Amino acid sequence: MRTTLNISDNIIREVERLYKTGSRSKSVENALEDAIRLKKIKEFMALKGNLEIDEEAVKKIRNAELRENEDHS
Repeated sequence: MRTTLNISDNIIREVERLYKTGSRSKSVENALEDAIRLKKIKEFMALKGNLEIDEEAVKKIRNAELRENEDHS
């Protein structure tokens, strides 16, 4: 997708320096992907303390998956 953006030259130079992709577009794309990933991690971390996890159920599921994987080996 072609898009026109007004981004400061300093930011573009820094992105190119950090990502060293050889392509301005790929460098900006990588930076945006990293920004999205970081934002999602921060949103996930904000849930800490707000979720209840049934650890026993998780263990049972993991054990069942391990047994299933062993059966397919």
